[in-house]
Amino acid sequence: MAVKVLRVEGMRRDTRTAEERAALEAAEARTVDLSVEYVLTAARSQTGLDDFGAMDFTERLGLLLAEVAADANVWQANKAGFVDRCVKAAANRLRIQHYWHENPQCLDVPVRRPIDVVALPRSGSTHLENLLAADRRLRHLPVFLAAQPAPQPGAVAGPDGVDPRWSASQRHWERISGGNEILAAMHEHSPDHGCGENELQIPDFASYQWEWMADVPGFRDHYLGHDQTPHYLYMRKVLQAIAWQFPGEQRWMVKSNQHAEQLGPLLAAYPDATVVMIHRDPVATLQSLLTMRGLALKSSQKTPDIDAHVEYWVRRIETMLRRYLRDRAWVPAGQLVEVMFDDVVRDDVGTATTVLEQAGLDVTDECRADLHRYLADHPRGRNGRVVYDLEGDFGLNADQLRDRFAFYTDEFGIRSETGKGQR
Repeated sequence: MAVKVLRVEGMRRDTRTAEERAALEAAEARTVDLSVEYVLTAARSQTGLDDFGAMDFTERLGLLLAEVAADANVWQANKAGFVDRCVKAAANRLRIQHYWHENPQCLDVPVRRPIDVVALPRSGSTHLENLLAADRRLRHLPVFLAAQPAPQPGAVAGPDGVDPRWSASQRHWERISGGNEILAAMHEHSPDHGCGENELQIPDFASYQWEWMADVPGFRDHYLGHDQTPHYLYMRKVLQAIAWQFPGEQRWMVKSNQHAEQLGPLLAAYPDATVVMIHRDPVATLQSLLTMRGLALKSSQKTPDIDAHVEYWVRRIETMLRRYLRDRAWVPAGQLVEVMFDDVVRDDVGTATTVLEQAGLDVTDECRADLHRYLADHPRGRNGRVVYDLEGDFGLNADQLRDRFAFYTDEFGIRSETGKGQR
């Protein structure tokens, strides 16, 4: 299969057309209500529901809204888009609370011995998650259910029998993949694709996922400074609600990059989890992450502040790795599986079967057939391949950056895999 090569152009420049910029400037006169009360009222109106459950989430919601409101470098149109995301999260919280109330037995559904990939972003975690989930003995969290875990009361499938949440997710993916081929190549988000389970914390206005949606260092500090165990228990309860809607005996195969720095709360939620860490050169991780998040930054900021963006995420990844090293000993003996990114690339089926075996699952001929079938249906590079330029786009020297992360790479003997212009 021929793979289309994609390159980001003008990371440090505003590459909008005159017409696009004029539309953004015209929208600056728009009044955007970034109050907590507006978000709650809009969510109630959207769903017809009014029970949010515990209201402590409003403090975190207020932090997010205030930080975005105060950022003079963000277009009003993008601030309005962020408010819409908050309304969606609050609406999901209402639906989840309603579902728990109407189906209290769902909270008795066991979540036994899940396999949880905790690798850093852009380290092959999504690929390994989806590959492992192809084993018919496992189930995964698909994008369309992460986007709306509980149904809207009264909603029914269309004439085709398809869940309306799936249809909405498919329309969203078509808009993304059709309008931004680089983003589509970097991170597939089709309805059935595996999704990070930390997205189930979004309706609790927790999770580092909010850092991907806006420049919110104050919220980051609050998240890092508070015990996340309550939000992990919330996540588990949402997963139980999903399991009740779609009953089955399979074990859960889930993943979240955030878990690398939250092993304590993760184990509080899933004490018998098999924890899977993929070790990758953090320089390679960063050049991919900086590009993906940088694309969103360019669209939301009036003047792209790439230097601040670089400083933020280099420090963020360092924090995640230092916390992983600090806490990995908390994982009980026999429950931690550490693999190398090189091995995932060289032999992904072999790596997957190693994980399955350590999770207590026999590798049968049927299992191998499931894994190979997934790979045949999902060839690498089918949406294109992005070429990165760490120095040209972000002003970073790979060798100097590698020295900063020697505390991690030396610990695990991780080889260097990146340089200027390399993928």
